[in-house]
Amino acid sequence: MGLKIKWTAAVMTAVMFLSQISAVQAEEAKPKERNLALGLNYTWSQAPEAAHPDNSRKLTDGKYGALDMSDPAWVGHVQKKTREVVFDLGERKSISKVKAHFLQDWPTNSILVPLSVSMYASDDSQNWGALSHKATQLLWGDGPPRQETFEWDGSRDGIQSDKTVTGMVYTRYVKVTFPMHTRAWSLIDEVEIWGTDGKVAGAVTVPPDQVGFLKPGEATAGINHLGLLYNGHYKDNLGDWTKERIIPNISYVNQAGQPVDRLFDGVLFLGLTSPAGRGYDGKANLEDWQWYLNKTFAATGDMQQLNEATKEVGAKLGQPDYKEKVVLMIPDPGEYLNDFGVVNGESLSFNASTVGEAKAFANREKAIQWWLDQVKQKWEAARYSNLELVGMYWLEEQISTSAKGPDLLRSTSAKVHNNGLKFFWIPHFLAYKSFMWKDVGIDAVNFQPNYFFEEMGYDRLEDAANTAKRYGMSNELEFDDRMLTDSVFRDRYIDYLNSGVETGLMQEGFKAYYQGNNAVYNTAVSTDPTNRVMYDWLYQFVKGTYVKNTAVAPEAEVQMNGKTIQSKVLAPDTEPVQFAWKSNDGSGLTKVTATFDGKPYTAGTVMNLAGKLGKHELIVTVITAGKSRKTSYVIEASTSAAAMKQLADRFAAENQITNAKAARALIKDLEMMTHLEGSNPTKFIDFLKVFNARLDRVKEEHMITDTAYNTLKEGVYYLIGNLAENKKAEASSVEGDKPGYAAEKAVDGSPVTRWASEYRDNTWFQVDLGAPTDIDTVRIDWEYARAKTFQLLVSNDKQNWTSVTQENGGMITATDGKQTVHFNPVQARYVKFQGIQRATDYGYSFYEFGVYSLSGAKKLASFDE
Repeated sequence: MGLKIKWTAAVMTAVMFLSQISAVQAEEAKPKERNLALGLNYTWSQAPEAAHPDNSRKLTDGKYGALDMSDPAWVGHVQKKTREVVFDLGERKSISKVKAHFLQDWPTNSILVPLSVSMYASDDSQNWGALSHKATQLLWGDGPPRQETFEWDGSRDGIQSDKTVTGMVYTRYVKVTFPMHTRAWSLIDEVEIWGTDGKVAGAVTVPPDQVGFLKPGEATAGINHLGLLYNGHYKDNLGDWTKERIIPNISYVNQAGQPVDRLFDGVLFLGLTSPAGRGYDGKANLEDWQWYLNKTFAATGDMQQLNEATKEVGAKLGQPDYKEKVVLMIPDPGEYLNDFGVVNGESLSFNASTVGEAKAFANREKAIQWWLDQVKQKWEAARYSNLELVGMYWLEEQISTSAKGPDLLRSTSAKVHNNGLKFFWIPHFLAYKSFMWKDVGIDAVNFQPNYFFEEMGYDRLEDAANTAKRYGMSNELEFDDRMLTDSVFRDRYIDYLNSGVETGLMQEGFKAYYQGNNAVYNTAVSTDPTNRVMYDWLYQFVKGTYVKNTAVAPEAEVQMNGKTIQSKVLAPDTEPVQFAWKSNDGSGLTKVTATFDGKPYTAGTVMNLAGKLGKHELIVTVITAGKSRKTSYVIEASTSAAAMKQLADRFAAENQITNAKAARALIKDLEMMTHLEGSNPTKFIDFLKVFNARLDRVKEEHMITDTAYNTLKEGVYYLIGNLAENKKAEASSVEGDKPGYAAEKAVDGSPVTRWASEYRDNTWFQVDLGAPTDIDTVRIDWEYARAKTFQLLVSNDKQNWTSVTQENGGMITATDGKQTVHFNPVQARYVKFQGIQRATDYGYSFYEFGVYSLSGAKKLASFDE
């Protein structure tokens, strides 16, 4: 027995030994993986910015940047379209991992990691298959510099089209893409592609993705064009839809208001706010949810109005049995709501910190189920003759960043599908995890370009279309009532239509239409041909017949005081001005509007420029059947010593200078200046400084009205000149890196252009006077986004800075409007504004940064001398 046991043990030991040898040999036989990208060349879809260039294969040099944006290892991109970088491995190889490393430093240096990073593989660099889409786990937020590596690991993630296919991928080309924020920088320093040469056993070829817009069909419940009707609580009852307002949305009406064809074949009802002011984006409670349902399904409510509108349109179009397809929102059961209300006898809280994660999640599910049950009951009870409920819409415009966010959508989609309905979604451009829409059970998605709402390049529309195609979504068209009154928004509306033709959205995609509250109705009933035509264009787009509109309006002939003017004109401030214009392209659609210094101007209005010296801007906009044309005219209101003497004489006669001796002294100074102006500049400035000092003394002794003082003081500033005007200016940041907000806009002499910074306290702006110069006054013309506190610093070398004031540690409290800071004379070449604390949530912004030298006046004689 003992011998047998010994022999058995010996055999087992031998087998184990041989097995270990086989395992070691197998491990040694397995090719060793390495970073295949190291030292490799690659191609950017768009060159990095000059401030953070990529001039020496920085992504593949093996050097990682420090947590400091100034580290030269970082490669920088800002704004415009999604960036793509393509790596050619030279031949097909087996890869197991792709890594991309990014920096975040927000808000200090306006750097954010990408919202998502996608990795692709291809055999021909033309047809790409997704390896994975990775969302940031770091998330966006304030804080010190941080970093994040986005990684696809084949053994863990599989491939996007089939996550069960795990292991290595056999490919030649690898692509990494990441979308761009509207303002923030993206800084990347290294991409690694781990793998080995040749084809490893089990390595798979990634099938190319089918790229394109989501088409109308089963997934969209047969809807081609989904019109959004907002029916929450709005002022002026804009959330209450009537049959008359709905008809131009679901049918194309002629100028007499009669339906002649179909328009939107689907309607989405959704609300944003309840009468209590709580939003359906996660703040509304059960009372708010009930209010919305009761309002929507009331006997004469929004849904019944839609039914009546559909019935009337059907009768007039000879289609009495036609049914409009309806989609209704599901409010967001907010994750932080503590007291939602009592549902089926149970008080619900959605806050995990209060009731625990599992209970909070279950309560949110119960609220959604209650909503769906209520919708079903009310719909069946109403028995609408001409409506068909086909879907529910998820109101939250991104997938929650919480761990349970995707799970709640999966749960909700199952409930929606159990009711035989489709699940719709319209995420915004920067929506978190929007690429997951299929994974969480959503059927139809319209991706928002968000181009209409803020200034950005036209390529944003193409980028949004490409993103939608890449993820299998479609796009939303966005516009609102501002396009009826503002040519900027009218032009953006045309851009949406034009881009829809260029990208194929008009011809191929399922489309949703955001119109604000009432833009479709207001364009349909407008008697202004330039507005009504926008409704006609919408109808053409819906029918697929819209032709890209490249027409540009002609320039108007503009007159000032009866004389034709060019782009720049000088006008004495003592002479009132008025403007008129004429333009006609023969289309019958011509409309001309104007602004003066940014405010609406009506032709023929008389403008008094006294005390408003300097540059003013008249912008004339011509609108015809295409895009508008804006023409800018700079009117410089000028003055002279003689003109200022006329003003002083008038102020004295009107008793606005209340002391006769003071009036005579001021007028005498100006009379002396009239003899020196143009012939002796040095003495002219000397007398101007004397006049300025006397004017301030008269003000201090309360001998002059504010109107008279301010008017004459503006003359002083104009005649002595802003030393900073048209000088080189720079700033630590510019809002969104937009040229229209660049630092030089604060020293261009225009009262309507401005510098604007990013939204952070520690920000500076500085101007180079060109040489050391005597200065004693700074004037800042603040926009709404002003400082709360700031410093004014001077330097001759841009290295060593001194505060111009010593009180309160050099800290100055900002005031609204034009703020003047006087200080002891100093000689400096550079003058800096240093922001300490902002007064608003925005950055810092001012229209003008003026630097002056006003001191040095000779001793004043008394008023009697």
